[in-house]
Amino acid sequence: MTTEMFGSRKYLLSPQSYEDEVSVVAEKLGWPLLGTLPEDVASLTPRQFFWGKSEDLVLHYMEDVLSKSPCAFVTGVDERQVATAARFLEAQLRPATVEEILDAADAVQDIPHDYVLAVLRLGLGAPESFDERFCSRIGKAARNSHDEVRKAAAWATSYVVWPQFIPLLSQLAESDSSESVRRAAIDILSAYHKEFDEDES
Repeated sequence: MTTEMFGSRKYLLSPQSYEDEVSVVAEKLGWPLLGTLPEDVASLTPRQFFWGKSEDLVLHYMEDVLSKSPCAFVTGVDERQVATAARFLEAQLRPATVEEILDAADAVQDIPHDYVLAVLRLGLGAPESFDERFCSRIGKAARNSHDEVRKAAAWATSYVVWPQFIPLLSQLAESDSSESVRRAAIDILSAYHKEFDEDES
């Protein structure tokens, strides 16, 4: 039987942030470096650093491959300890707030290049549990006239697995005018079904 793991939301840091800033937080917690993971663009594996006294409570730093956004988050087996460490992390690093992530997407809807990044950051910075504000904005991006924005909306659904995204992904997979958008949606939808099948088994 696998131990259930809890996680904070991913705290989006400024584009100029590096792992050094998060290592300072780990030092204040008294948590040594547990390991690192190099970036692998082909498999969308981000560059990562991990700190903790054990694998039961871990502080992560990650540089997302698609959005190039640095972020930090906490995982662990005790939900309360994860929440406490996450609050400390948030106070130390002052990451983008939920409202700032939402507002950023609203502000650049008419600038396709910037909107792509903002939509990816919606997915990356979304909370683990369903939030209608994020879902509706990603859904709106999925109806955008620009292919790259719709593709970003598809990828945004891959960061947090919410069943509410399945109809959106199904529609993109079946009827989007762009082959690359359809292909991305099909791949993500397949990963969704695999995850839900594993949860039920």
